[in-house]
Amino acid sequence: MTAVPAAQVSAVLARAARLTAAGPAAGTAETAAYLTAKAAVLEAIAAEREHGGWSPGEITAAAEAAARARKAADTAALAAAASITRLED
Repeated sequence: MTAVPAAQVSAVLARAARLTAAGPAAGTAETAAYLTAKAAVLEAIAAEREHGGWSPGEITAAAEAAARARKAADTAALAAAASITRLED
């Protein structure tokens, strides 16, 4: 298993910065795209840890973070598909 490319992590961080700058004006489609990209990075990190000799606790923590991120991404994608324009906390 190879490391998550730095460019992929940088792209997620850049999206996060754009969403932060947009504030409440950020739409659900942009939020869903960011959350999907974030989930993909966290899933790759979890897979790396599973195959890289990390402790069971670290592997579990990474997998749980990835699962939470994927759930958030799926929820945001559903909201965007339903034309919901704003996600509430």
